[in-house]
Amino acid sequence: MAPKLVFYDLEWSQSEIIQIGAVCGGSEFSQCIRPSGRIDPFVRRKIKLDVREGPTGERQVFDIERRMFLPTMDAREGFVEFLDWLESVSEGGGVMMISHGNADILVLDRNFSKYDLEERLYKYVSKYVDFQEYLAVHFKDISSRMSLKDLVGIFCKNQGFRLHCADEDSRALKHVFMNLHHMRGVDRSTFERNLGKMRRIYMKSITVPKSCKEIKELANKLNPGSQYVLLPNIFGVYNIFASSPLFSVLEAPENYQFEVPGYSINHSTERYVARDEYKERTKVELACHIGNAYFILNHPIGANVKNPLNLVKKTGNKIILTPGTPVSVTVLVTSTNYVKVAEIAVNHEKKAVNVEKILADLHKLKRGEKLEVCSAIRQCEQRPEGASVDTNGNVDPRDKPGLLKFGQPSAQRNDKNDVETDKDILARREKQLEYCKKTDDYRAYFDAVPKNHRVEKMPRTPNMTRKYSRRQWDGAVKHWKTHVHTVGREIIRNRRGKENENSGSKVVEEKPKDNIVTIESDSDAAEINEKV
Repeated sequence: MAPKLVFYDLEWSQSEIIQIGAVCGGSEFSQCIRPSGRIDPFVRRKIKLDVREGPTGERQVFDIERRMFLPTMDAREGFVEFLDWLESVSEGGGVMMISHGNADILVLDRNFSKYDLEERLYKYVSKYVDFQEYLAVHFKDISSRMSLKDLVGIFCKNQGFRLHCADEDSRALKHVFMNLHHMRGVDRSTFERNLGKMRRIYMKSITVPKSCKEIKELANKLNPGSQYVLLPNIFGVYNIFASSPLFSVLEAPENYQFEVPGYSINHSTERYVARDEYKERTKVELACHIGNAYFILNHPIGANVKNPLNLVKKTGNKIILTPGTPVSVTVLVTSTNYVKVAEIAVNHEKKAVNVEKILADLHKLKRGEKLEVCSAIRQCEQRPEGASVDTNGNVDPRDKPGLLKFGQPSAQRNDKNDVETDKDILARREKQLEYCKKTDDYRAYFDAVPKNHRVEKMPRTPNMTRKYSRRQWDGAVKHWKTHVHTVGREIIRNRRGKENENSGSKVVEEKPKDNIVTIESDSDAAEINEKV
């Protein structure tokens, strides 16, 4: 049974839904939601909706343009009404949610998640479709950046809509969609098939609000106990976010960003070696926390980066973080579960603390001790012996045995889809590896350090049979080659130094031996006299 087409729109302010409008065939839904606070002034001017005290004494949504109060419900009640409507129009099947743009998807999901209604929502919703993306794929002569107002002006000339009102916007979108296909001679079966072939909506980066349900669940999964602890890392956070029911109908993003509170531990400059050269950079060490789980993050800042925290660059205004300075840290976690600091902002609303005392009072996990954390984190924490780890607990991508991808059970982590089978790709990778292995640096490293004697931070050859994107593979090879050259050159340098020392000592010892002959008999003396 083909999914029903639902054209929908939301009006929202500060991530809170104010109005839901939807149309499916001849059935329409319109409901205003009572927000917890005031509507943002910019949003109010744009959508011409406000929240005022109504005739009943309760706060209601007021249509400024039409000068009338609109029926308003509390959030949970209004969302349940919408789910009941979806159930009725789905007729036992799924629904395909079509909107002009994709900005409303995350707002809809987070508002329903707040009241634990997301499971029921995705029981009916089988797919989201962005009409702008649909135009870009199937109607290339129409700009996908056109606003709904412009599209209405082209395809619905004789129809009037009160735009920026959710119910009218959803109705206008449906008429634009139907009129467009009618004018182009596209029948229903064809556009339904085209909609079905549309790829899942993909958002490269998703920002998770600090007060939303996902952050609260993350805090509980990182440390379900009541004791304040210091975690070695937060490896596996991406998997927790990607386990949301939303990503059963959307593609998981490349990365998530979320904000956490924390305190400065150290803010100073440091010297480091890059390709046999000493360079200087700024290092910021932070103690961050999510709920009662603390963790340490390090943020290196390059010498030429424009950043007020950059102590190496002499120009511009500087911000120096003293130990205990309260900060807000934007953390970025990628699909490979890599953790990094994206931004640091001083929190002037809080007072400085004794961060050393806070860290000293935390319960530190002892060797072999593990928290009862969720399986997504536990699976990501398991790493092979000898895997490289940076200061933020990130495992070298080449050392990971295969990440648990959303939508796959743990038993299928290393299935055949994770193995590269393309012969051309394997041949190219082998050629790249062999090129490095023929260098003097690699030979010196290979001869000096047998495989069974290599420790954690030594170079490890990338696994060419594992699934990588071209960019990931090239990056892994570059990192490996750089590491090999650094270690190999050091081995060669040390070897030459020892050879010079040994050759010098041999000359001193051997010179006397050339002029001294031991005479053991008269025959030896006669032989020597004959030579002389």
